[in-house]
Amino acid sequence: MIKLSFEKMTPESIGALKRDIEPAAAFEDIVSHYKGVCFALHDGEKYTAAAAMIFEMNDDVLTTALRKLYLTGLYVSDKADEGHEGMMLEYTVEQAMFMGYDLLTVRVSTDDIKRIKFFASHGFDKIVRADEDENGRAMILQRDIKMKIKCCGFYA
Repeated sequence: MIKLSFEKMTPESIGALKRDIEPAAAFEDIVSHYKGVCFALHDGEKYTAAAAMIFEMNDDVLTTALRKLYLTGLYVSDKADEGHEGMMLEYTVEQAMFMGYDLLTVRVSTDDIKRIKFFASHGFDKIVRADEDENGRAMILQRDIKMKIKCCGFYA
């Protein structure tokens, strides 16, 4: 039987996360320099999903003064069961709400329709802005985390 648990990552535990989910190595700086918070989903043997939120982006739209957090990354292991990504996202949203924030934003490539649909299905239904930089065209999606969303016939 698999027992899932969520953990807050620390500088000491980030090594195991990087080993299980390689792209999550991007979270090391966030955790080690306290620029934000990182959570991971553990299945009893390994980490299967991880998400990180940062507190400020040095950007007038994405600031803590506006009670917003920025979801800087959401990664899932290749071996993760279906649904772990959504579980990780919803847990992260709950933690942001618990921390007293009202809004959560995420940057998504305009070319990644699957990712846009994923976030839209999880309540990221407002486009804050669209821009283009060295990484391509993207949009900033926002979710009001104080509002309950209906998913699969139930309120999350």
